Amino acid sequence: MTLGLLFLISGYLALVVAANFGDLLRWLIPRRLGGYRQLVEPVDPQRPRRLEAPKKVAVLGGGLAGLGAAAILGERGYQVTLYEKRATLGGKLTSFPIKVGDEEVSISHGFHAFFRHYYNLNHFLDRLGLRQNFRAIEDYVILDPSGEALRFGELERTPVLNLLAMAQKGFFRWQDILFGPAKDHLGVFLEYDPERTFRELDHLSFADFAKVAALPPRLKLAFNTFSRAFFADEHLLSLAELVKCFHFYYLGHDGGLVYDYPTQDYEVGFLTPLRRHLEHHGVQLRLGRAVGKLGKTTDGFMVDGERYDQVVVATDVVGARAILESAPGLEPLHDTFRSLRPGQRYAVWRLWLDRDVRADLPVFVITDRLVMLDAVAIYHRLEDESRAWVDRHGGAILELHCYAVPDRIADEAAIRHQLLAEMATFFPELKQAHLLHEHLEVRRDFTAFHVGLNERRPGTQSGVPGLHFAGDWVKLPFPAMLMEAAFASGVVAANQILSQDNLQKEPLYTVPRRGLLADLPRNERARRELSQAGRRTA
Repeated sequence: MTLGLLFLISGYLALVVAANFGDLLRWLIPRRLGGYRQLVEPVDPQRPRRLEAPKKVAVLGGGLAGLGAAAILGERGYQVTLYEKRATLGGKLTSFPIKVGDEEVSISHGFHAFFRHYYNLNHFLDRLGLRQNFRAIEDYVILDPSGEALRFGELERTPVLNLLAMAQKGFFRWQDILFGPAKDHLGVFLEYDPERTFRELDHLSFADFAKVAALPPRLKLAFNTFSRAFFADEHLLSLAELVKCFHFYYLGHDGGLVYDYPTQDYEVGFLTPLRRHLEHHGVQLRLGRAVGKLGKTTDGFMVDGERYDQVVVATDVVGARAILESAPGLEPLHDTFRSLRPGQRYAVWRLWLDRDVRADLPVFVITDRLVMLDAVAIYHRLEDESRAWVDRHGGAILELHCYAVPDRIADEAAIRHQLLAEMATFFPELKQAHLLHEHLEVRRDFTAFHVGLNERRPGTQSGVPGLHFAGDWVKLPFPAMLMEAAFASGVVAANQILSQDNLQKEPLYTVPRRGLLADLPRNERARRELSQAGRRTA
């Protein structure tokens, strides 16, 4: 089905909505999808929940994936040892102290959005009572250099109807869709299928797709905000990954782009209570302990000289490669992990300024970057500790994000210079601001979701009995992205161990596994055009 035909149908549906039948469509669409919240597999309540005799499990990595696996297994009676190379838990949610003038303050690795359809992560945090200090974002805003804002907060949230709402809000014009190349190609976003989408589209970058489809500028900008969240420039990001992303975040549920965020520092808000929870269930924490050697033995595994029955590798992508590309006894995995690689560098820069930004902005703003600036978090409006600092000293605390640092910008001085210049463009009220304090991190430890990499990405099952994988680099059997993907992969790894011991699994939920139009006839001409575009790129 072409997107032009879809929009003609959708135009008729819009008239139906106008005639007060909107509730009917909001009832029909989730049923077509099979529900917005779906159980991945049944849980057998007849199975026992705890081990009778303890078994030793090593969890390598203290980010969301490792924390999820360690918490579940510890609760079920396993003797869990969690290794984390940093001195703090949390991975990309970590928090650490720095000096700002004469004061010691805590800062996080960066702002994170907890979307409403992060079913597994949010359920876990709620179970431990760790979302009580969360607050809803006021709006999802994309700001262009002229100061004009594209807003998602008030859009209709029902799939397909939310696409119509984007037209009504000026994200695209009907004539650009109905009478241009886009009408034949945008249907791929509603046809998500986990096998077919990657088989047919993983060879193509989003940049090449945008050219073939002649995407209207504002619509391309909206897609860019999704692509940049995966730490890749548009010429590197796999179109298949973007289609999955758009299905997961926008077309597979009715939560829209509304999300929640913590109002306390991560260490105070949930890392400290989570650490207590782990220790209460007997999890041994070995912090500041990078794993040097993992090996397979005849009856288990050795981690730095200590024997374990099972191992969950839940480090970041860099750590996973370092551990497994030459692990003794695991030779069949070496090539897979040598091909695993991180995405581009990213930068998180916390600024303490002598003046504030304008009052009409939400606490997190996405920017249509000129070279580097992708987003700005206004920390003194979202976090209690930062708010208290500004109450004492005045000014503002901002965090500037670049999710894909261009290779040509090699050093940190150039990163600082470019981010400051773009901040002044998007927020002219800060042109004369004085920088009081700053803390910059430039890292490269997020997974590459680049063209052509999906086929060789490891799944949660390693093929080696007793060895399990978890992390944002793992290929899951259901759609999930970013924090939800990391945490859910930890649940999957824990469930594999529970199942081996005939224990009851943890419930695991997902958005619909396929798109709204996945079963309808394809536009074969458009499919051939995209295939040819990929070959020309290659």
